[in-house]
Amino acid sequence: MNELKQRLESELEQLMSRVRGNRQFQQMLQAYLRLSARDRLAVNILTLLLSLYFITSVFLSPALKHLFTAEKNYQQQIENHAWMLEQQPIVKEMLAIKPAVREGSLLSIASATAKQFDITFNRFEPMGDDKVRLRLDQVEFNALVSWLGVLESDKGIVAVDISLDAASSGYVSVRLTIQG
Repeated sequence: MNELKQRLESELEQLMSRVRGNRQFQQMLQAYLRLSARDRLAVNILTLLLSLYFITSVFLSPALKHLFTAEKNYQQQIENHAWMLEQQPIVKEMLAIKPAVREGSLLSIASATAKQFDITFNRFEPMGDDKVRLRLDQVEFNALVSWLGVLESDKGIVAVDISLDAASSGYVSVRLTIQG
């Protein structure tokens, strides 16, 4: 610690000696000393005010701005937390609702709803009771999206893995895994 202090003092002394040796500094010092006592007082006050302005604008103002922003964010987080606590009973109630019992196998439900959108499976592979891997070729993209929406919203079946390849304008080839 003492070494650091000595090193800083040494650096400061070297800097001050270079400043004092500077010709422009010498000229400014001579001009300052030639001023009357009243003018020197005015220069000192002006220097003090400019220093305070500099410190305020460079250090204090950004720090205060950051403080006010942090306080505003903190208040917003408190409001969000209060809202989440208000919603907690509603969420618990929604989670307590048991899903409807399926009427048939996952594959039969997917197949029946796909027919409504003129979608046919080129290949399917059951993966246990709750997953099926499907391959669809040349499917209209909008029909696919609508079908997946119906599966999720009405039947509780979700696509957990989807791979799309553009087939032709408005049509895609799809590999997907559904689960429900």
